[in-house]
Amino acid sequence: MTGTAGGGELAGGEGGGTAEAGGGEAGGTATAGGAATGGGTATAGGAATGGGTANGGGSAGGTVTPDAGFPNVDRSNPQLYQLSFTAKAADDAGTNYLGTQHAYLDTRVAPRGQLVVYLHGATGVPVPTDCGGVEHGRMLAGWGFHFFAPCYSSEYGVGNCGQDIGGCRLEAFDGMPRNAALTVTRPDSIEERIIKGLQHLQRVNPKGGWEWYLVNGQPRWSAIIISGISHGASSAGIIGKVRPVARSVMLSGPLDTNQSWLSMSSLTAPAGYWGLSHTADTQHQGHLAAFQTLMLPGVPTHVEDAGVPYRGSHRLITSVPAPDGHSSTQAGGGSPKTADGGYVYWPVWRQMYTGMP
Repeated sequence: MTGTAGGGELAGGEGGGTAEAGGGEAGGTATAGGAATGGGTATAGGAATGGGTANGGGSAGGTVTPDAGFPNVDRSNPQLYQLSFTAKAADDAGTNYLGTQHAYLDTRVAPRGQLVVYLHGATGVPVPTDCGGVEHGRMLAGWGFHFFAPCYSSEYGVGNCGQDIGGCRLEAFDGMPRNAALTVTRPDSIEERIIKGLQHLQRVNPKGGWEWYLVNGQPRWSAIIISGISHGASSAGIIGKVRPVARSVMLSGPLDTNQSWLSMSSLTAPAGYWGLSHTADTQHQGHLAAFQTLMLPGVPTHVEDAGVPYRGSHRLITSVPAPDGHSSTQAGGGSPKTADGGYVYWPVWRQMYTGMP
């Protein structure tokens, strides 16, 4: 029996030519989308030859020459790298939650120097064989982000963790024992999956600059956006409390109503938190309460009524008709689209992840 990660994930391929992405390792595959034209060498923040002016890493095409504080991404053969590998392939010490993880890097656009770690929704039994985030990852890669969606423990809830679901979430994050309802070892934790995943990605895609997101073997949290949907949104919220992330972007979450972690001190400032909730989601009122306790800037603001930047609010809500309000907040089959086939929430996500229209 097989399963996929919760939260309305949509898996599948993308059109275009394929290419090896640095040579795969056992248990993983690496493909790349059709290459874009355009060339010239670009220096970060400087000018590109044969390709126009470069901003923060150059225009489409060409090799980026990074400064000391930027990942070294080779863009001489511009393409969308689509890398899939099991958690076991990245770390043989892993024993649980060993499904397929996904990573994306699009060298047809200038790298932003930020990694999005995307956490899937709640899972039950069987443990998912695919940890999702596919369409969302492709979109974010198209904006210059490095993207990685790890498999992790998300089968727990208030039903077994009680009033300390924060303890369960932290144990799932770092593998340190906190709640008797859950047993997550360090190799199966989110943080270790990030470390081992980045090391694996550097091996299979050495031109992608993945190693820059590790410093002395630990995640460079200041350059990492932690994000997720549903259960993953709540976990993204608490991770922002204990790690100084660039942003915490929460889709259809958090929900953990009246749980103490929502009001604990935070290493990430409230201005770094963003939330999006659909009014047709049965959890919507819980999301609004969590936004309030987390002290997200602004007041609940309908994205349909207020244009970018949504009156400065980080508490974003929507009522756009969708088959399922809960899963509609991430890119994929259930998210509403415009007449020309684009995503209705494209500018919303753009604002949440980049701060740009």
